[in-house]
Amino acid sequence: MRLLYYITSHGYGHAVRACVICNALPPETEVVIRTTVPRRFFEKEVSRPFVYEPEAFDCGCVQLDGITVDKAKTLEAYRECADRNRDLLDKEVAWCKRRKIDIVISDIVPFAFEVAKRADIPSVAATNFTWQTIYSEYTPSYRDFAPYLSEIERQYALADLLIALYPANDMSCFGNQVQVRPVGRIGKDVRGSFNTRYGISEEKKVGLIYTGTFGMDAVPWKMLEKFDEWKFFGLYPLPGSPANYRCVSKKDFRYQDCIASADVMICKLGYGACAECFINGQPIIYLPRTGFAEFPVLQKAVEEWGHGYLLSRDDFYALRWHEALQSVAGRQRPARMQSDGAQKCVLAIENVYRSSHV
Repeated sequence: MRLLYYITSHGYGHAVRACVICNALPPETEVVIRTTVPRRFFEKEVSRPFVYEPEAFDCGCVQLDGITVDKAKTLEAYRECADRNRDLLDKEVAWCKRRKIDIVISDIVPFAFEVAKRADIPSVAATNFTWQTIYSEYTPSYRDFAPYLSEIERQYALADLLIALYPANDMSCFGNQVQVRPVGRIGKDVRGSFNTRYGISEEKKVGLIYTGTFGMDAVPWKMLEKFDEWKFFGLYPLPGSPANYRCVSKKDFRYQDCIASADVMICKLGYGACAECFINGQPIIYLPRTGFAEFPVLQKAVEEWGHGYLLSRDDFYALRWHEALQSVAGRQRPARMQSDGAQKCVLAIENVYRSSHV
């Protein structure tokens, strides 16, 4: 089976879970990845041979910062993508046929399903939300986008199956649907090695901070030093270089191991953070996101889980974290949630492939 995976280039969360699913595929499956997420990312995350063919067919959301969307620029960017895609359809169909693609998976590029349909290739969506979900909240204020939203709905409806990743938004524009548990990376507790490498005493609590690639430079990060019972770490340097914060390289520790080893994760609430905190039994302190329909569904799941701590934007940016950190320190760590989501995705993909070859 030769599988083509279209992955949106909006952030790394979609790519992370796509990598988890790719790693769960049978070894004889040939994987082709179509995205503009950098190849080096997949070289670190995909543990099997793959072909990387860079191209972008959607734009996600244009963000003002890590939690705020510029709605007008987002819809304008998508219009440009959609207009370009219409001109590229025949070319992309021919591209798939030349490479003898057997099945198309998309997270969550709408154009992928139109390509698959025209090429007579079965297609599967694997996602927790769609761009229809997000853009439908913007369209009432930008009515000229309505035809593009209708086109997105039509393209999604062409998929043979939706694999809805928990926790998922309603995605009624798809026909056949199956639900699976969270999909994410499973980490190992390497706290001992981590403490030794960075000289952290055992009585200290450790917090993993993820600001994302959009950054949160307005936060007075130097004030982290007031939390003298805590050590913090993350992937990116913080302005002000607080003394109790360390930048960690993925060459030294896998990110999923960092999640599994910390006492709390502090971040915006996206699917990747939510799913991997569930899977690794990691409490999460998070801030609200505006203009993103995914957030209420993720927040509801975290609230039902019982180990999430919502800070207002003002409290987060002012580092008024004392109460949340004390709550985390005083509670037992949650149990890991079952994590067979990727395996269930593979079974569903294989079923669609077999059905198309009967």
